[in-house]
Amino acid sequence: MTMMNAIVKTAPEAGAVYKKVEMPKHKSDEILIKVKAAAVCGTDLHIHDWNSWAEGVGMNLPSVMGHECSGEIVAVGDDVKNLSVGDYVAVETHIPCGECYQCENGEQHICRNLKMFGIHTDGCFAEYAAVPAIVVRKISENIRPEVGAMLEPLGVGFRAGLEMQVASKKVAVIGCGPIGLLAIASIKALGAAEIYAVDIIDERLELSEDLGSTYRFNSKEVDVVEEIMKLTAGVGVDAFIDASGNVHAINQGFKFLRKGGQVGLAGLPSKPISLDLGSDVVFKEAKITGFHGRKMFDTWTKMENMLSNNLLYVDPVVTHVMPLEKYHEAVELLKAGKGSKIILQP
Repeated sequence: MTMMNAIVKTAPEAGAVYKKVEMPKHKSDEILIKVKAAAVCGTDLHIHDWNSWAEGVGMNLPSVMGHECSGEIVAVGDDVKNLSVGDYVAVETHIPCGECYQCENGEQHICRNLKMFGIHTDGCFAEYAAVPAIVVRKISENIRPEVGAMLEPLGVGFRAGLEMQVASKKVAVIGCGPIGLLAIASIKALGAAEIYAVDIIDERLELSEDLGSTYRFNSKEVDVVEEIMKLTAGVGVDAFIDASGNVHAINQGFKFLRKGGQVGLAGLPSKPISLDLGSDVVFKEAKITGFHGRKMFDTWTKMENMLSNNLLYVDPVVTHVMPLEKYHEAVELLKAGKGSKIILQP
């Protein structure tokens, strides 16, 4: 029996532990990856703490954690034809069934029977991971492993920028955690004319400047609506992307959105939101779109093209790189609001 090191959620009350587990055996439709880099996500913190979201997501314990990664294929299932041993790959989290209405109509990323890698399967906080081939993407060697591990979250903001056609527009991004920062990098690369970054942590706002934000606002210190309306001569922004999930911040976004503007929602509010639909949506003719993941694999192709040709710059989002055994240190940093994307190396 071959063993490996992994981060395992053993029981609801147990947090997570660094331990030896048996190396996974891949099925005929799976590949086995030697993990090069794995990124810690907010979802991992939900699972670590076993909050109400984790309780209801259908995760079976014990389970190896982690769902954002890059690595090298070391074994391929008998039914896999498009991937080979030695391929350098990244992983899409959403595992589609391939049979429902959404899957048959080009919407695999919102499959009716959606499963998620690292949640409904063992994940990538380990030396090796068995992954369904349908969600494995071969990527350019020009994309370093730390960035390859972030393609899943990067794809959310990148897709929002594409579909909202941000080129030449004034765009606000609310929430400068990893998703928001990657959205800023994306819309900068896609040609946004001005980018307004909003958060409550100065360190995150400083990172947003490195990624291309034009103006930065700490909403604890200034009236964001007033400031943005001043800067836009009373018109408002052409679009805003919410990556915060903060109900008050989203409401503010509608206040500084211009008439005819666009709204992209990627954050998940912890409680219902109340909007003035008349003033903020109907009379403004606001166009609202939710973004749950990447289009498979249209979004991936476009962002890979940009990254591999140095047209999309995301390096500042990676604030810490540490060995897998320092997982608990990574958790404490994130809970304290320190840094942005933390990469674990098995």
